[in-house]
Amino acid sequence: MSRIYSVEYTYSARDDMLGMKKYILDTFKYRELGDSFVKKMKEAEKSLKVLPAGYNTVGFQYRGYDIHLKPYKSYLFFYVIDEEKAVLTVLRVLQDGMNREYILKRWLSEQGNI
Repeated sequence: MSRIYSVEYTYSARDDMLGMKKYILDTFKYRELGDSFVKKMKEAEKSLKVLPAGYNTVGFQYRGYDIHLKPYKSYLFFYVIDEEKAVLTVLRVLQDGMNREYILKRWLSEQGNI
């Protein structure tokens, strides 16, 4: 039987997604496009709940956990997995094309992790 993980978000991941949605609404002034973005984020979350360890790690750790990367459409989800609690924590959500290594290193440093 497959294990279903619960998904939590850091404040930074929530800020990432809110910023992307705000950008879409401010730039394109098209509510349906913003709603489509929210739908894509929910689809990505559902796909993470089933087999989160099936995605590659990025070579960094957060609080002793390996950070995984799940690409979804044009977005990149960075997350850690607590197998004991069956909890997946999304650390950051970035758009493809961003300097993800720099952003992730800086964020980890700010968190006191590096």
